[in-house]
Amino acid sequence: MSSPRYTETVEAVSELRDRCRRSELTAEQFTVEVTDVFYDYLADEDPRDDVMSLVDYCVTVAESVCDLDLFADRVLPQRLDHQLRWILDQQSDGQSLTHLVRRLRARLEEGDVDARTELVELCQRGYETHQELFSAVDSEREIVELAHEFGVVAALDAAVRPTSAGRVAGEEKSRGMALPRALDLLAHLANDPMHEWGMAARDSLVDLCGYAETAGQSAIRIPVHLLNERQRSRLYEIYSQHEEAIGPEIVRIFISEQQLRDREIIRSALWQANDAARLPRASNATTS
Repeated sequence: MSSPRYTETVEAVSELRDRCRRSELTAEQFTVEVTDVFYDYLADEDPRDDVMSLVDYCVTVAESVCDLDLFADRVLPQRLDHQLRWILDQQSDGQSLTHLVRRLRARLEEGDVDARTELVELCQRGYETHQELFSAVDSEREIVELAHEFGVVAALDAAVRPTSAGRVAGEEKSRGMALPRALDLLAHLANDPMHEWGMAARDSLVDLCGYAETAGQSAIRIPVHLLNERQRSRLYEIYSQHEEAIGPEIVRIFISEQQLRDREIIRSALWQANDAARLPRASNATTS
């Protein structure tokens, strides 16, 4: 007899089939959704269940939506079958995100410096080096929350910095939610006026304003009242770079609305930071 979790998963896959028939999902979306449901099941797998029968059911559903009257995609079932079996192969290697996070947390609690370095590298390149662990929606959440919990600013920065293709919280990850969530955690650390990670997180948010992918979302999260002179100067430098990128009025029709909005957000943050610098300070924690 199958577990309730198994039955729920079968019902979820059946609902995806029905959504396809209602033209609510494309073939690509169907594959992604089935894979996500499969990942969710494996995170709470009951050992009594026959997982291979679940794979077979998912493939059968794929076969039912790939005919000419719907997706007209003869290789869809094969692609899905290969994807799900690949996931199982990775699981059988003993790798799991829960195990990885648990191991890292234990080492971080012991003060292991190498564990912090490993966490940074995982956030920076994990989608390439551990793709099987970070392919599902929200799979990056545990690792960035671990970085926040232990104040590893470099890891949160690495998770979103656009210069790394393997970052675990890229702008498209988890249907667009990974980036703002990671930036929220970074901003929470940045609002600490006393701890050293506050300064590092503010440096990170300011620097991330220099990338098109993270400019506006980083600037809007900067605690402007805590910026020191060096950080304000850096923010002005980045703002000037955005101005230069936009160029003269004659070519502004080629500039996207997002670029213009990001520029305005950065300018607002810069004005507020300079206004805040003229207000009385309760402590000297931000002057270093």
